[in-house]
Amino acid sequence: MFKRLPLVLCTFAAVIASLAQAQDTLADQAAITGTWETSWDTPRGSMTMTMELRQDGDALTGRVQARGGWQEIEDGKVDGSSFSFVIELSRQDRTFSMEYRGVLQDDGTLKGTITTPRGERPWTGNRVES
Repeated sequence: MFKRLPLVLCTFAAVIASLAQAQDTLADQAAITGTWETSWDTPRGSMTMTMELRQDGDALTGRVQARGGWQEIEDGKVDGSSFSFVIELSRQDRTFSMEYRGVLQDDGTLKGTITTPRGERPWTGNRVES
């Protein structure tokens, strides 16, 4: 009986390590979920928007509050701590896309770039506590 004890203990340790890793993975996958206040500089001054993001594995859904109201995000993707999505905006008689790319930083903030028809700008985001 005691000959199998090391095998049983090693198996038990492996199971515990696997569970801990799975728990860390689930926590990382949900890390982007939440409400974020974002800002970036433009030639007209600083712009701010609110994002509501929901991460489910490598899929990202949610919405962004723009000047015209809430816009649903499209093509949302997550890869580790990196993510991307697009929103479509309409102004008068034209429609254009804004592509967001970002990374969840170790300090819990977001940093990335936003690409519009006028070019690319860096942006930052802070989680809004509820």
